Amino acid sequence: MALISRPLRPCDCDDDGDNHACCELPDIFSEQNRFPASVFGHRVAMTSIDFDIEHLLKNFNNLEIYCDAPERSLYESTRRCTVDVSLAEALHFPQKISTRLPTEISTCQQIALKDVKAIWCRNAAHYFEWVAGVPEFRLMDMQGRLKLVSRQLCRIICLMISYWTYRQGHDGMVLGCGICFLPTEVQDESLKSFLNSLVNVIQSNIVSTFRKIAITKEEYLLMKLIVFFDPPYVKLSPTDRLVVEAALKKYQAALVGHIKFSHPSLDHNSLTERISALLGTMPYLELAAQVNNFFMTVMTIHNNGNMRGQLTNEIHVDSMKIF
Repeated sequence: MALISRPLRPCDCDDDGDNHACCELPDIFSEQNRFPASVFGHRVAMTSIDFDIEHLLKNFNNLEIYCDAPERSLYESTRRCTVDVSLAEALHFPQKISTRLPTEISTCQQIALKDVKAIWCRNAAHYFEWVAGVPEFRLMDMQGRLKLVSRQLCRIICLMISYWTYRQGHDGMVLGCGICFLPTEVQDESLKSFLNSLVNVIQSNIVSTFRKIAITKEEYLLMKLIVFFDPPYVKLSPTDRLVVEAALKKYQAALVGHIKFSHPSLDHNSLTERISALLGTMPYLELAAQVNNFFMTVMTIHNNGNMRGQLTNEIHVDSMKIF
């Protein structure tokens, strides 16, 4: 099933030349197309000190729009998903995992066991498409990439869910593609314990902070990069460790610089409080990721919701063996 291509959206950059790739979304021709990572941010040198924050944010905003697959986009309408691909294959061909359904839909349906696989696949595909557009990630060797991408999947997806929940003002969790979890509604007994544990961490410690400071889209985009390049308990080669550490410092500096620029009226103490509040959500993202990973491991082992497959085994069951 081929995907229908759509035109590139208008470019809003200040470049007067013919090269506007940084502000364009790629056409989609085939479900097996490799994500064109070079379109997004690859030209931003990892070691550059004087990088343009606004240019960087435009790149990652366009990347996020691409991964979200907005409702106006023309994609195939048939739902499909599979976990029977390898981690390496998923990394290069994210669209093999799931149909690129829009993640933001106005209606919201309470999640049931039958929905878990489709939601997991769609969010995993979103994650792998996003990772492919992160320039520093491409500088790592394949073994390091597989370790990092496996270890960080749950953390990034929990951050995505937290931001979607905040943006929609939801009292539970917005899981994407019109599926949500609301503790006050009738719950699937097989998911009840897991979802209530997860929503408690996300609402009490992450979404509450987002609401308190009114996190911006730009801050969220930079937080994704900071979280991704701050992996706990991952053994990397010295070269890959240098790449990760340099990227982390780069995006932390970008976050600080952006907050200073976008909030000129804040004094030093207020700026410090805002930065500390954002970075202070990271331990709770790790806790949410551990809850998520534990439950998905159990589901994969017992094949609940038909979740057992090569990809879920590599990410949730076998991944600890390579850290």
